[in-house]
Amino acid sequence: MAGQSISKSWLIIRRGIRYSYDYLGMVIAASALWFITGFLPMLVVTSFSKYLQSPAVIGAAIVLTVTAIGPSTAAVHGIVVRILQNEDVRVREFFTFFQKFFWRGVALILLNVLILLILASDLVFTLNSPNRIIQMLSGIWIYFFIFWVLMSNYIFPFLVNQNIGVFLSMKRSALLALDNLVVTIFLSLAVMLVAVLSVILAAPVLLLMLGIIAFLQNVGFHELMQKYDDAPSQDTTIEGEV
Repeated sequence: MAGQSISKSWLIIRRGIRYSYDYLGMVIAASALWFITGFLPMLVVTSFSKYLQSPAVIGAAIVLTVTAIGPSTAAVHGIVVRILQNEDVRVREFFTFFQKFFWRGVALILLNVLILLILASDLVFTLNSPNRIIQMLSGIWIYFFIFWVLMSNYIFPFLVNQNIGVFLSMKRSALLALDNLVVTIFLSLAVMLVAVLSVILAAPVLLLMLGIIAFLQNVGFHELMQKYDDAPSQDTTIEGEV
């Protein structure tokens, strides 16, 4: 069983990287649109030193950035799903998906930010507690955080592939991660490697990062869902929705 999971993991990673290479132009375009659209408010603020002196402007930029990241991420996943469906897709459809998944994308990001804040506050509380037993409980919150990282691989793929609501996307992501822990761990490591290398090299954050991650996550989603009776068929998931 472990050997099959590892083989499946490498299959997903290879296919994700292969798709990213085969559709490099779309990866660059989608990643650039994601970065510009999602981080435009912060880019504007940091480009002008006078704005950095205003806490209100910085706060507004942070709020707008958090708001835009969700729909932008969903838009990149929408483009990737179209490619995996062997359908023609144009760069401008990024904005179609952005509009379609706007409110659900915003809700997903806000919900996940809330989860992270709760986990972080509980971890800080347990670590700083004078009670030794409570300090030992800090490991629980670390495990919760790790599990959140694992299930986050499938949140946007579920949202876009099945066109479902926010809480159902979270629920199904958790169940899929629990039922496929080994594959999900390898997928998470691949995603984190792409993210770390992109940050270190700087340019890939703008040109490659989210496109490659979206391919890895959606290929992983499709491969894992094939073993379930209710797996979504790739020719019907978002057909007629854009």
